[in-house]
Amino acid sequence: MQYDPVQYIEFFHLLFLEHLGRKLDKRLYALKGGCNLRFFLGSIRYSQDIDLDVKTVRVATLQKIVQTILGSQSFVMMLQSRGLEITQSSEPKQTETTQRWKIQLQTGAGLTLPTKIEFSRRGLESPVEFESIDPMVLTPYRLPPLFVPHYGPVTAFQQKIKALALRTETQARDVWDLFHLINAYTMQKLGSEYLRKACENACNIHFADFKDQVLAFFPSELQSRYNAKMWEDIQLKVIEHLEALQ
Repeated sequence: MQYDPVQYIEFFHLLFLEHLGRKLDKRLYALKGGCNLRFFLGSIRYSQDIDLDVKTVRVATLQKIVQTILGSQSFVMMLQSRGLEITQSSEPKQTETTQRWKIQLQTGAGLTLPTKIEFSRRGLESPVEFESIDPMVLTPYRLPPLFVPHYGPVTAFQQKIKALALRTETQARDVWDLFHLINAYTMQKLGSEYLRKACENACNIHFADFKDQVLAFFPSELQSRYNAKMWEDIQLKVIEHLEALQ
């Protein structure tokens, strides 16, 4: 079966989560970031990387678990069944605060697709929810129900505000993700020390950034619907909402 490039990466992420759930106690980690928003919270944006929080697992133990997953015959064969293979894998950061893997995938047509797996080792935020990934996400890949610990919309919203405020390089995807959460869920009575800085940063992201960082990760049939004026409207709604929460 042929997929869009973003779908190949998503299949890799889903397969990794399925194997991780077999190797690591599900009480010790939680999915966050763009994958969490797409898999559980209804976002249309595909994610290039997969991010998780983890607690009380030794660095060497988690490193071994991920190495085992990526090298396992069942994992490799499932990738091959979708015309995928891992052509490069590195472990550029393995510390007490962050563990990161850089992966290069290649499709049967020779397309090279980079992705990352990253675990933050600063503990879990509360509450962590546990449920199956949205069937609408799983169906195109012919995958059965997949239960994963993850963060709900309120925690995801707070995390995105903090990310928008504190990233070294401001990302348009944080604004889009906040826009999605504001539209899909009621986000009220939220106090955060990062609101003012998040508002400032949201003003400084251009449509070109939105095209590169967000629009390119939308389903192809939806990409033509968005233009510079719509991006300005998205920015304005997010800024107004965050200002109202201060």
